[in-house]
Amino acid sequence: MNKTKGKFIVIEGIGGCGKDTQVKMLADYLGEKGNRVLITREHTRDTPPGILIERIIKKQEDQIDPLALQLLFVVDRRNHDAEVIKPALARGETVVGNRSYPTTVAYCPEEWRRVILRLNQEIVTRPDLVVIIDTDPETAAKRVIGRGDADIFDRAESLRRCREGYVWYAKNSGDRVAWVDGNGTREEVFELIRRKLI
Repeated sequence: MNKTKGKFIVIEGIGGCGKDTQVKMLADYLGEKGNRVLITREHTRDTPPGILIERIIKKQEDQIDPLALQLLFVVDRRNHDAEVIKPALARGETVVGNRSYPTTVAYCPEEWRRVILRLNQEIVTRPDLVVIIDTDPETAAKRVIGRGDADIFDRAESLRRCREGYVWYAKNSGDRVAWVDGNGTREEVFELIRRKLI
């Protein structure tokens, strides 16, 4: 990794694919290599739009139109990008993101994917690398339900549609995208991610 210019690496995938674990392992690895690393997470949990998103997806607020919800994620991301990600990259830090706009493209209604993709790419920082952890939707749903943190998206049927959305994103975004098999051990998955950094 170039130590003089900030890089933006995003870990993506359906709920329950192991993103949190791999983000931490990647940040630790990059730090050991001498990079200054910042971990970010979307949606945010400490800003007005992020707090509202969390309440909606945990069914603590009335539900809203599906596209309106995805646009709320865009609002949150724009603020996060301006306040956190861009300044970190300007300082030469490596930003490891736990989700970014590929999530919104994958989770939004199919007929709006292209519009949502274009909007995000126009108003926030495009990642240098997007790693999609590819995990079986049924397995992922069981993991999320088992840890007691499921939200409105974390059902096998919804996760299957989201995986299809990630396939669409990878084919249509023009971003540098790497798929890794997420069905191995955490060490095996990380080794696949590490190889994609070259």
